[in-house]
Amino acid sequence: MKAGEIEFLSYLEGSNKNFIILGSGYMKAGEIEFLSYLEGSNKNFIRLGSGYMKAGEIEFLSYLEGSNKNFIIPVYQRNYNWKKEQCKRLFDDLEDIINSGLRTHFLGSVVSIYGMGKEYLIIDGQQRVTTMSILLLAMCQIIRELGQSRGIITTEEQIKECYLINKHSRNEEGKIKLKPIVEDRKAYYGLFEEEINTNQNSNIVSNYLYFYNRIREDNISVDDLFDAIQKLIIVEIELKSGEDDPQLIFESLNSTGLDLSEADRVRNFVLMGRDSKAQEEFYNNYWYRIEKNTKNNVSSFIRDYLTIKERNIPNKNKVHVSFKRYVSDNDINIEYLLKDLLKFSNYYKEIFDSSTSNSEVNEVLKRVNKLEIFVSYPFLLELFDDYNENILSTDQLIEALNLVECFILRRIICDVPTNALNKIFMNLGREIKKSSDYRENYSQILKYTFINKKSSQRFPDDNEFSNAFETKDIYNTKSKNKLYLLERLENYNNKERVDLENLINDNTLNIEHIMPQTLTNKWKESLGENYKEIHNKYLHTIGNLTLTGYNSKLSNKTFEEKKEMESGFKDSRLYLNKYISAIEKWSEEEIKNRTKILLNRALEIWKYPSTIYEPPRNSENLFTLEDEDINFTNESIVSFSILGECHKVKNWTEFYEQAAFTLYDLDPVRFNNIIDRTYKRDIIDNNKSREVTKLRKGTKISDNIYLETNLNTEAKLNIIRFLLKEFDIELNEVVFSIK
Repeated sequence: MKAGEIEFLSYLEGSNKNFIILGSGYMKAGEIEFLSYLEGSNKNFIRLGSGYMKAGEIEFLSYLEGSNKNFIIPVYQRNYNWKKEQCKRLFDDLEDIINSGLRTHFLGSVVSIYGMGKEYLIIDGQQRVTTMSILLLAMCQIIRELGQSRGIITTEEQIKECYLINKHSRNEEGKIKLKPIVEDRKAYYGLFEEEINTNQNSNIVSNYLYFYNRIREDNISVDDLFDAIQKLIIVEIELKSGEDDPQLIFESLNSTGLDLSEADRVRNFVLMGRDSKAQEEFYNNYWYRIEKNTKNNVSSFIRDYLTIKERNIPNKNKVHVSFKRYVSDNDINIEYLLKDLLKFSNYYKEIFDSSTSNSEVNEVLKRVNKLEIFVSYPFLLELFDDYNENILSTDQLIEALNLVECFILRRIICDVPTNALNKIFMNLGREIKKSSDYRENYSQILKYTFINKKSSQRFPDDNEFSNAFETKDIYNTKSKNKLYLLERLENYNNKERVDLENLINDNTLNIEHIMPQTLTNKWKESLGENYKEIHNKYLHTIGNLTLTGYNSKLSNKTFEEKKEMESGFKDSRLYLNKYISAIEKWSEEEIKNRTKILLNRALEIWKYPSTIYEPPRNSENLFTLEDEDINFTNESIVSFSILGECHKVKNWTEFYEQAAFTLYDLDPVRFNNIIDRTYKRDIIDNNKSREVTKLRKGTKISDNIYLETNLNTEAKLNIIRFLLKEFDIELNEVVFSIK
């Protein structure tokens, strides 16, 4: 196989070359052998920007071979991620080479920047280079153990001194050729020790053991395996330091390895293109600490960070693109940005671990985290930043966190759909800070904002919450929510706190139906003639649920037996059993009475906010086009943003027209196709004669498209929703302000 670069015009030049137009580009078509396609004396270099990229075919072992060569995995690269699946595929290929007698086998490409002192910075191909080095080390171990007894010709020194170490290096740090990034380096270097620590939790050690065991179990000859490795071919792509743009090249490569995460791409964008010293400093001082603070959940963290900064939620698969645009649009200095990211990652750690310096704050955070509503994190991060900037006092922070907890729990009990939560928490900070007096009235404005949420964004009031609390099937709700609810009811204002979570997990306590799931004759008799109705209505509700320490096999016993038995209700010290232990029977009346007792406690725990705060006149509320269950007919729109651009408008017609203009400008051809394919002439007219007589009141979008504006508000909103979906744009990317 021969590979090389060529100037683009040289590629096009030549007789008998045919090009077929396909869409808006050119495609050359014709049958040709692949190697003939690559072959050619003029195929040496391709100009890329202001630099040159050199590429060529080379044996993989020749790539590794050479004195004082160092292969460095830059800090912007992800950790070594290959697992057994990829290693198995590689080893299977090597066995095929051995069995079939193939002369060569293509391993892939390796892209590196050649720097000073024979240093190769590998920007693509680290997974293959690292894996092959691990395999060679496993072979060395086999040779050490079996060389003499099996008559192996290949020597450990031959492999190590040619491909794995620089024998005569005076610098111990430079002796081992391959230098993985910080997290992997210790594990890789450990494979060179006489006593290898195989207990490390590392992909490097795990794959080393896989190769070692596979060679032994398959009874593969090390000599045959080495011969197969000698037949591996790579395309070596060498970039010129200081001239080629490694970021652009990296992003354009179609790697055959594991997909990069969004965080991997962000890290590459932040660190690539800088000298080695700057990369090390940025990685060690900022990025590494960000990874640790977020427990390597960097993609989600950056998505939350961008949500705060741009008041828009990036698509999960486009975090990297959104991040680059944010940096470019705001001309942000990268080191300043890394400092800010590190600051917010510290907040993230405190929130996620409930590890602030204040015990009361930590208690609320633990409860919020138990509910696992991670879409609240953008607002929680903003709260912590405001607290850090002394905008909030400690008491205000605790009050705000309690409000978030209460808001989430009430919505869970009332079965309010969760799909609105992400935009609620995206906008909360903005809604607070649009008021000029937010520093003085932060908590009151937050309460006012929560109270005035409508429809799918609502904060359920006491009536709605009470009705749901009394009738909801608590037993079959999510385990985490059920446990959270029982724990709060039990431990609220209780100085002798009960560790319900651990007691339930180790079966010391069990969630118990007082009236059992299967009624015996005695239970039917005690419930009365309406026992079926009572059973169906109350079985799984909070009034009939409690915690017990007795064996769950006894759950069908009568109420009297459950009460009097060892570890029964009478002996219980739990608050949840206080009422039960004082009564003589269990019927509908007792269930209703206990429900009321627990409801009153719940209304105290998850208190509905109240405030006398009134915002300044002409203040605005924020909504998105996802709020399809809200009727905006009698509301006054003030402004809206679409695709990150804000527009002031006087009415819904201006919104309708401006949104349509924006989408048309985005892609006129697509807009025309949508109109031709879907819409009736009485709404949007594709009029070739440029007449608008078919519309009652038409607005010109282009020379041949007119928009009917004589429609009610909801019709206009629905048309824009339809167009957005056709353009594959999320409805929550259109945010508008209502007076």
